[in-house]
Parts: sequence; C-alpha cells; structure tokens
Amino acid sequence: MSKKLKLLINILALLVTFSINAHAQTNNDQIEITPIEGIKIFTPNKYSIQGKIWGGELAYRFNMNNNKLDYVKLLGLNSIDIVASYRNLQSLIINNDPASKGSLGDAYSVIGRLEMQLFKAGPVKLLFTPGVGVTYSTESYFTNKNPLIGSKINIAEQAGIKIFSSITSSTGIQVGADLFHYSNGGERLPNNGINSLNISFGIVQNINKTGPSTPREPFQYNYTNSLEFGVDFGERSVFASKQPLYRSGVYAGYSYRLNPVFSLKGGFDAGYFFTVFDPANYDITHEGNATSYDHWRLGASLGAETRLGRLAVFASYGYYLYYHSYVPVKTYWTPAVKYYLSSWMAVQAKTYINNHTADYLGVGLLFRVY
Repeated sequence: MSKKLKLLINILALLVTFSINAHAQTNNDQIEITPIEGIKIFTPNKYSIQGKIWGGELAYRFNMNNNKLDYVKLLGLNSIDIVASYRNLQSLIINNDPASKGSLGDAYSVIGRLEMQLFKAGPVKLLFTPGVGVTYSTESYFTNKNPLIGSKINIAEQAGIKIFSSITSSTGIQVGADLFHYSNGGERLPNNGINSLNISFGIVQNINKTGPSTPREPFQYNYTNSLEFGVDFGERSVFASKQPLYRSGVYAGYSYRLNPVFSLKGGFDAGYFFTVFDPANYDITHEGNATSYDHWRLGASLGAETRLGRLAVFASYGYYLYYHSYVPVKTYWTPAVKYYLSSWMAVQAKTYINNHTADYLGVGLLFRVY
C-alpha cells in the first residue's frame, strides 16, 4: 500500500473519531481552505507525463440547508461553491525529456461547484462535487512550443468525492479525491489538455452569515412536452495557428419534463463548416480530428438536462447520419451549460466532442415552443 493511501486512511480514521463529539449542523455559509496534490497526471494521444502537481483551493460555500427549492431537495445540495484554485505544474516532464520541465507553467482557475450529499451518518457526510469554470495557464504552445496546452484561456471541469465531518460547532474537516481537467475546447491546436487525479485534505470554517433562503417567486418550468430550436457559433483553428476557422451549429429536438429538475431530450444536430478541407492547402484547412470535406454534417442524439433554477446543465450522445470527415468519426456527444432568460429562451455554451476530441465550443441561443 502506498504512503499516500495509508495517510488517507489515517485521516479518515481521525475524521470519524473527531465526529463522535461534533456539534449540530448549522445553516451558515462557510470558507474552505484545501491543499491538493496530483497523484496521477495524464493526457490523451501519445504523450506521457512524469512529475507532480501541487496547489490549493480557496472556496466560499453558500450553505443550502435553509433552501427548499426543488433542485436543492432533489439533488441533495449541501452547498453551492465559488472556488479559486492554484496548481503548480513546474515539475512536470513530457515524454521523459528533461528539457520540457517547467514548460506547462502554472494554472489559475475559478470554478462553480455543487456539493451534493450522497450519504449522511451523524455529522459525517459523503459528498459528490462536480464543477465547471475557467483556467488561465501561464504557458501555451505559442509561448514555449509545449505540445499539450494550445491557449492560455481554457475550459475547466472537475468532479470528485469528499468525506466531511464537523469537529466543533463552527469548524469541519474533509478529505477527498477528484479528477480535474482543462483544455480550450478546440479553439487553438494543439489541445491535448491536462488531466489530473488529485487527493486533498481541507479545513472548513463557518462564518457569521446564513445561507440563501427559498425565494418567494422562484423561476418555474411548467411545461411537460416542448419543441426546442437552437443555434450557436464558434471557431477552431489549424495546428499552431491563431487564425480562426468558423463553425455554426443548429439543433431541433423534443423535450419531455420528468419533474421540475430533470428532462429527457432527443433531436438532430446539424453543423456548418465555413471552411472545408482542401488537400492542396493542407496547412491552412486541416483541422485535426474535426476536419470535414463538406460544409454540412448531420447527427441524431439523445440526452438529459438538469435544471438549477435558471441555470441548466445538458449532455447528449449522438450518432452521425452524415459526416464526410477526414478521419473516421461515427459518434459524438454535446455537453452544454444554459441560462434561461425566460421559460422559452436561453443563452447557451455548447461543446461538440468527437470520440474523446473536442471539436469546437459554440455560443448561442435556444428557443422553446410548448
């Protein structure tokens, strides 16, 4: 058994011991300070990474125990967090090349995160913690030719498990493990990105502020069946170029509301390439695994949406009905984040992913008829 796993087990034992005399839960907001260490770093394709990531997170946790909104109850939300984090990647080496040490720089992130309670025994809670946000990388391919990070501004995703326990009426401790990823969504190539499996041990402190209460007139979804129409616009690039090549996406589908939080969806995704692949102009038209010989492609997809008030998270998985691609691509998936301006219109940011490779990030509007 590794030293890190032994340490984690010892911390869990201490956490349970402390919890025996812990005080009752409060409804106060909290501040969290969490050192982190990356125990496994990896990236797709042919690259191997050696070394360690270390850093920390500072989070403000909006306590949701006093909030009775539908999504809070159905998802078991313990808190909604705003997280600022720092990760030091200076010791990482790519493909056993000592000259690459330090080429990945540092990463600064701001994440919106949910803490969903899966299990509770007294003051001890098991939490699932998904999050999404933005990461700034101090280095990119265009500053030092590193092959993993193509831009300084990146999309960040994080998901983990935490065990939390109160140890006094105002202080708690937690241990956890999470998977953290950042890349630019295909806007600049290369776009391999960084994936890091991390462990953490944090201190959580209550502050003299009560979490948000239930609003008197919450945003509601009152439909059961509806038709949806969406459009988005984005860009991609060819390798080692900042010159954008533009894309557009169109969606038409059906949505069925299971309850106030969850909906099932199915529909068609059409994509338009403003620039298509020309073998005679390979260097300026080849867009990696997202290269197309034709202007249009078409796919059919099924997915689900989770709504948190006006904010919604959507993901679907699809099969291409037509795509004259440079490399064989049959399936895709499309995660999206939406903000509903009204019950019939939303702004959205939607990522198209072919197999495991990001195609592009499209920003646009979604309209609903019901």
